[in-house]
Amino acid sequence: MGMASIPDSLIFEFLIRVPVKSLSRFKCVNKFWRSLISNPDFIYTQLQTTKTLINHHDHSSSSNCLIISYLLHDHDHNHTTVHFYTIKDHHDPSAFLEFSAQVTYDSYHFLPPCNGLLCFYSARAGIYVCNPSIKYIVRIPDSIAIRCRLLSCGLGFDQYTRSYKIIRILENVAADHDDGLKIEVLTMGINSRTKKMINGGFRFPNRQPPVYAICFFYWINNNSGCNSNSSGFFIQSFDIGSEKFGIIQFPEKVSGKDWRLFSLEELGGELCLVDLDFEMEGKKRMDLWVFKRSSWFQETILHPPEPLDATRPVAFHG
Repeated sequence: MGMASIPDSLIFEFLIRVPVKSLSRFKCVNKFWRSLISNPDFIYTQLQTTKTLINHHDHSSSSNCLIISYLLHDHDHNHTTVHFYTIKDHHDPSAFLEFSAQVTYDSYHFLPPCNGLLCFYSARAGIYVCNPSIKYIVRIPDSIAIRCRLLSCGLGFDQYTRSYKIIRILENVAADHDDGLKIEVLTMGINSRTKKMINGGFRFPNRQPPVYAICFFYWINNNSGCNSNSSGFFIQSFDIGSEKFGIIQFPEKVSGKDWRLFSLEELGGELCLVDLDFEMEGKKRMDLWVFKRSSWFQETILHPPEPLDATRPVAFHG
């Protein structure tokens, strides 16, 4: 049977079952295979298929791994090299170089991974998206907004349209405070990219990247100017499907606290609010609020041996 007679759907079903390591080689077969392996729907489907196959085997043989990044700045040639390393065996913590790429000279902020893709950015150099598994990196085109600077960005996945979405939070360089804020939404679908600009109507006081959890971006917002009291603050949500804003109020128990002592995190796919005010408990207690079914649920972490000054939750395990 010749290659031309194999249905595209069969090629798709074959490739989503191929080990990730081999996909980078299969990209060289022809333009169609390269385009297929690089499109967002394939990336998502291949990732879910891999997870399903792993769950049917002994968890001790899981191919889960830790990906770490390292930036190397070359002052002489005015570029930065980003290296991605993997640690695959918890019994052998050796790091293996998976992929390296040259990017614009700058320092970068790395976002949490989203369905196999990594995103990192800087205010001057722009936004990059990378799939280390197939050794592919792309610089996202600059904003269509004029005289705006990048404050932050987020990478999410719309499960309904099977498309990745990047939001840029932009500030008009000529505006005062938050009056000139905009959100630019870049949708990366199958063989297409679209941009949409959303003007004003929100604030962005802490300048930290928005947290992505289950098709929403979240960040702390305010309606009381520079007041640090949490009674004037709330959590802004942005639905990446409908591209509409929403509001989530802080838990009543934390009303009146300084909003700067809170951190938003994504843990186990859920939005979490971390109360970092340890002083009243001798720095040995952390309150974790998990947002489920439109309500807040409190989890208290007690840590008697050591203070929690620099502690941040990173994941739920088990």
